[in-house]
Amino acid sequence: MSGFGVYVHVPFCSSLCPYCDFAVVVGRADMHERYCDALIDEARAQRDIPEATSLFIGGGTPTALAPALLRDLIEQLRAVLPLADGAEVTVEANPESVTAAGLREAATAGVNRVSIGAQSFAPHVLRALGRTHSVEQAANAVTAARSAGIGNVSLDLIYGSPGETMEEWTTSLRRALEEGPDHISAYALTIEAATPFGKAVARGAMDEPDQDDLAAKYELACEILADAGYRHYEISNWARPSVESRHNLLYWTQGEYVGLGIGAHSHRDGRRWWNTRALGRYLADPTDARDGEERLTEIQRAEEWVSLRMRLMDGVDMGEAGERLGRDLRGVAADCEAAGLAVLDGDMLLLTTRGMLLENEVTLRLLASSPLALDMVEC
Repeated sequence: MSGFGVYVHVPFCSSLCPYCDFAVVVGRADMHERYCDALIDEARAQRDIPEATSLFIGGGTPTALAPALLRDLIEQLRAVLPLADGAEVTVEANPESVTAAGLREAATAGVNRVSIGAQSFAPHVLRALGRTHSVEQAANAVTAARSAGIGNVSLDLIYGSPGETMEEWTTSLRRALEEGPDHISAYALTIEAATPFGKAVARGAMDEPDQDDLAAKYELACEILADAGYRHYEISNWARPSVESRHNLLYWTQGEYVGLGIGAHSHRDGRRWWNTRALGRYLADPTDARDGEERLTEIQRAEEWVSLRMRLMDGVDMGEAGERLGRDLRGVAADCEAAGLAVLDGDMLLLTTRGMLLENEVTLRLLASSPLALDMVEC
């Protein structure tokens, strides 16, 4: 995978979802235009940016911006930043803020991919997740994207929500498929300590997601989406042939990208840095919004390369991984295969469905180059 990506963070949301740990700002429509101006100022301050093969506008809720303002933002970004011909231009959208007219404005500005945060097609699960849209609005958002001429539509789903039954998860998957998306992301609910869900778990008012339930729902997603003809290309992502997310593949192949906006992260030349999450500080000087940075050592880069590649269904080349890490991984790889967690195809180590459920542990064992622990094999 080669290329260069630009991520643009639009933090505004109509409400705070109880599982969300991103940099978000609830309401504040009065700040929308000023924030977009700040994004353009930060974009202009970038130096020696390679030609970008992907532009991803995420959030937050980019479609919370007025359609004309979102269109102007995209057009100005395209004017300021070098964007390759045929670049993937994605906008994240929440169903309650999507209109056909708004997406037509975005398409006019060059958007050719939309990622819709449906999360579930079960009404009570949507309520449990704090989502304000309806099942019908999620379906209508796909129709709106198609009518706007956006040819690449992705749906995001979450499984393992409080009270979600297996039947409801099955319904969500099948209803999502009825909408005919080009791409589907399915993520297990993750509890972050600083979120409302995290605080509820800490005080005993809510249980952590059941790991057996998550595993069963993940295996069901793998089965249903494969039967529907979607290629499983990353642990949590499926796509029709040739429409994998180019931008996200940059992340998983240790590619380079620059992030604009509050909380945005960047990676170039083995160096990572990130912006402040404080809206006031960012608006005061978006050209000096950096909140921290790190330079990875060669061994850290090698370990990160293995960790990221392990998430891809194409697998990890054990020869290349061994060269990067400076040690022989064949023994651990063979143990993974014997435990039913992976398959060795020549030098390529590919996770099985069971291995995908234990991907973090498999990766840790590879990085440690030690035999698989018995308690892990028996999980």
